[in-house]
Amino acid sequence: MKSRLTVKSSLLALVASSVLLAGQVHAADTTTLTAQSEQTQQKSERAHGGKHHGKSMHKSVRKMLRSLDLTETQRTDVRAIFDKYKAEKGERPSAEERAAHKAEMLALISNANFDDAQAEAIIDAKQLKQKEGMKNFMKMQNEIYQLLTEEQKAKFDSRFTKVKGKGRG
Repeated sequence: MKSRLTVKSSLLALVASSVLLAGQVHAADTTTLTAQSEQTQQKSERAHGGKHHGKSMHKSVRKMLRSLDLTETQRTDVRAIFDKYKAEKGERPSAEERAAHKAEMLALISNANFDDAQAEAIIDAKQLKQKEGMKNFMKMQNEIYQLLTEEQKAKFDSRFTKVKGKGRG
């Protein structure tokens, strides 16, 4: 009888330790997966210029300008140029407009018959908006570039080619 009790208690201890160990292994796997997914997201963001492409472009320009040792007058002029283009950019679409766009996309995706013409129209509108934004960004950079001294322009050119060449294949 005593041996049966010992076997049962040993078996119970073995099952309990297995359950505890499995919980720890699962927690470690979850932590590892979370860390891996964060690393993957960070790599993706670096490869694609950050979460919001427009913001990262402006950030890189600001970072580059800080390295050029601008005079106070140049800083003031650059701020004015940034503000001018920010005002021209306009406001973000309203929540209603974004919801309408999502509904339009969902209707296109979920429709049994895919409408190529509607898809083309959505794509063309987005590309036009991106094209205008990039053109304005280049205009802004041109105006800022014209404020620089010859020495600053040379430094800007050198840094621009270094930055633009990184990670782009």
